[in-house]
Amino acid sequence: MSKSKNSKKIPLGGAPLKNNPFAALGEGRGDLPPGNAPVTEAAPTENAPAQPYRIAKTRKGGLPVTVEKRARGKVVTVVRNISGDGASLLKDLKRRCGAGGVVREDSIEIQGDHREKVKAYLKEAMRP
Repeated sequence: MSKSKNSKKIPLGGAPLKNNPFAALGEGRGDLPPGNAPVTEAAPTENAPAQPYRIAKTRKGGLPVTVEKRARGKVVTVVRNISGDGASLLKDLKRRCGAGGVVREDSIEIQGDHREKVKAYLKEAMRP
């Protein structure tokens, strides 16, 4: 690494700080728990709300995920048979696929061919 021309050296003398910003932190240390206390997560309650959306399977029992070619050669992944809050599903899928998308009437379109990622996410999300 080369030093820049404008770098300034800070003297590291052994003199104590005049205004120590951390001085007040030492006073409240008795209130803290000891060391690495285990973090416990709250157990899910039986009345936890279900997913805000539902995806109906196809007649053959598969997931309704297809790839279509749009005008000008654009490819989109389409998830059909969605009921409920499609916007929350779209948000999750966009994050998972790293692509844009849009909610239509009863379907969602994700830009690009993301069949495998979408199917894996839906299988994971549909587990009881």
